[in-house]
Amino acid sequence: MLAAAELAALRLKDFPTTNHKGIEIDQRDRVFRLLDKNGDGKISIEELTEVMEELGAPGEDARQMMQLLDSNSDGSLSSDEFHMLQKQVI
Repeated sequence: MLAAAELAALRLKDFPTTNHKGIEIDQRDRVFRLLDKNGDGKISIEELTEVMEELGAPGEDARQMMQLLDSNSDGSLSSDEFHMLQKQVI
């Protein structure tokens, strides 16, 4: 599972450094916003699974990652929870 997370983090590092309005944003926030497809400020299991599968990882990896990172067990990843992953693999 960690190998899939590392692969995802490495691939996401290559995304552009500006948002849709052309404003430069921090890389960690940029990756979080790319994964937060509906823009609600958190990454759902559906959003995480979709991205992981697009990167070639099985959906089970996304579920395991969610269990490991969702420290408050609310079923989604906040930016703080997601940044913990990024600190470990980037």
